[in-house]
Amino acid sequence: MSLTRPFREAALVAASLAPAASPAAVAAPAPQAAEPCHVEHFCLWGRGRFEGPMAPCTKGSRDVAGQGLTRGGRSAWNRTSEAWCLGYNPGCASGAKEIVKPGGKVRGTPYAFKSLLPRSDWRC
Repeated sequence: MSLTRPFREAALVAASLAPAASPAAVAAPAPQAAEPCHVEHFCLWGRGRFEGPMAPCTKGSRDVAGQGLTRGGRSAWNRTSEAWCLGYNPGCASGAKEIVKPGGKVRGTPYAFKSLLPRSDWRC
């Protein structure tokens, strides 16, 4: 009996006891936290439930596509001290609008918001 045989057998036994690397065993990367919405900002997210790209505003936007929300925004959080108007059309054009009071949140809409301004700058 050679001396290498017991070492080979021990290595095979150890290899069979090691857990197999399966997709379930490999840890998935942790999801990244959503970008925070700072005080005195009105934040608009591209998807409902405050997910996706986010546009923080302090003065408003007549077309949120310029802030990276090319498809508009579907959830919002007003962290300012005044009401804001959200429009479903770019350019603050006529059409359906929604008012979000200070501290208010919009948790997802069937239609995307395309413009937003503080209520003092826009008659809703």
